[in-house]
Amino acid sequence: SVVFLHPPLCSPPPQVNNNGVVSFGVSVSQYTPDPFPLADGRPFVAPYWGDVNNNLGGDVYYRETQNPELLRRLTRDINQYFPEIPFTATWAFVATWDRVAYYGSTSQKVNTFQAVLANDGKVTFIMLNYGTIQWTTGTASRGDANNGLGGTPAQVGPLIQHTQECGTRWRREPGQGL
Repeated sequence: SVVFLHPPLCSPPPQVNNNGVVSFGVSVSQYTPDPFPLADGRPFVAPYWGDVNNNLGGDVYYRETQNPELLRRLTRDINQYFPEIPFTATWAFVATWDRVAYYGSTSQKVNTFQAVLANDGKVTFIMLNYGTIQWTTGTASRGDANNGLGGTPAQVGPLIQHTQECGTRWRREPGQGL
């Protein structure tokens, strides 16, 4: 999934939350997701907003980078799908939830997912990548401890709303799904 933002994201920098959310200027500690759009307007990206519990298994990694190889790959991928938008990545932020368990899990089920933000100083793209997805809900959201299903399932997608300071807006690109 790819989301196009114009103008680019502004300060503050991205904050990685354990619960599958990358937020901006405010932490998101809530594990049971609310339906989008949120009434309070918190800006964040939810590659998989749910009952993540990496104390039971898995890791959360993140980095801000200007690695030339990664920036070239991001530029290539974005230009392939959006050739009408001039874009050369100059900065990226990558957050990965690797083989994370769910709260209250009594199983070996894990999820792997990632959010990548790529910026060229004018435009920001958000890419959501998915590996293994074996559960949707932990017990904090009334899910089943044995299978990670039921209750209030994880939410997925961008929640970047207009802010007075940044004038940020987002749109989903046709055919890119979310």
